[in-house]
Amino acid sequence: MQPVRSYIIHLIGGVLMLDANGNTVHLMYLPLLSNLHNTRLYSWGFAVLAMLYRELCRTTDPSAIDIGGCLILLQSWALYRMPFLASISHQSYIFPLVNRWSTNPGIGRSYTVSIYRLMIENHAKEGFIWMSYSVPKIMAVIPSSAHVHSNLWCISAPVINFQIVEWYHGDRVLWQFGYIQYIPTLPVQLGKIHGMNRKGTYGND
Repeated sequence: MQPVRSYIIHLIGGVLMLDANGNTVHLMYLPLLSNLHNTRLYSWGFAVLAMLYRELCRTTDPSAIDIGGCLILLQSWALYRMPFLASISHQSYIFPLVNRWSTNPGIGRSYTVSIYRLMIENHAKEGFIWMSYSVPKIMAVIPSSAHVHSNLWCISAPVINFQIVEWYHGDRVLWQFGYIQYIPTLPVQLGKIHGMNRKGTYGND
């Protein structure tokens, strides 16, 4: 089973929950792989989201120069909902859906950050696809197992990855799940717990 654990650690550190440097993986994940029969019982998806949300929050600081987290998930989410950013209509839909962006040629011409921002500002109102996965061609390749816990998509609850605690506000984006969007309550503020980073003294942070 060691090769299996090594591969899973590679996925964790290189794809799913990579740090800003992209070259290390924390040993705290190893105990979760001690019994591979129990590994599937953990909420890996929410852990990935927690890491990505924390990195997105951290990089709002102008001094940040790198970003970690599952960026391929972020890119796939953006490209399916804002197709004007990259046109690859010649590629077929396959599952996992992110694989649509993994073939060459790439996503086409590359622009600067300022150009992408301008494109989003100009097209966000009429060009943003809230329910991108409801397209029949996409629905046809999504396995039914992906909808087993669909009742969790709209929840408002914390997502946790060890010391990382972020709040998932599914109730603020109901349009993308096919529901009517009501005026949501104010976002939950986590306070001090939001700044924990495992860099404190032993027993503290």
